[in-house]
Amino acid sequence: MPYSHFDLEALNARLAQAKLAGFIYQHQQHMLILQEALSEDGSALNNFVQHELSSDQLGLQFGLRLSEQKWEFVIGITHSNQDRRYEIGAGNLKGDQRAFNLLYAFYNYPKGFYTISMPLACNATQLKNAIEEQLYALPEMAFLDSAVKTNPMGEQVQWMKAFIEQNALDMKVRIQTSLL
Repeated sequence: MPYSHFDLEALNARLAQAKLAGFIYQHQQHMLILQEALSEDGSALNNFVQHELSSDQLGLQFGLRLSEQKWEFVIGITHSNQDRRYEIGAGNLKGDQRAFNLLYAFYNYPKGFYTISMPLACNATQLKNAIEEQLYALPEMAFLDSAVKTNPMGEQVQWMKAFIEQNALDMKVRIQTSLL
């Protein structure tokens, strides 16, 4: 399996050398999370997206998890909105979700936290399928279907979904490139 020869320390060193984030957080002995993710030019990566009508907001965070001697690409998604009637605290994060706690703490009125995982070696279609199955299929994410804009060619595009998929693909490819 590609990338399985990397141990946690070697992978951490490669990610740091590639300057993918301001800080790489190690969660226990099996996860690395990119804190303060950086774009290719070294500026802060825009990892937040907000629905224009509902004020639902999603924050993305990226990491790697070693599972059964194979590296997985993991996306942490924080969902929040301005509904003050319901809010969950960081104490609701369970297991590996706790690795993403730093991003979670910055949200007003967080409603939920979700993780998406897939093999690090997956292709773009497999990445999109994993996001669709593990995130878009959730009833709480129904608002994503109404986030539609018209592109320059006159086509209707679900722009929030496109944002999530493109950012995830870009970061996965950058991580893979750092391991060459």
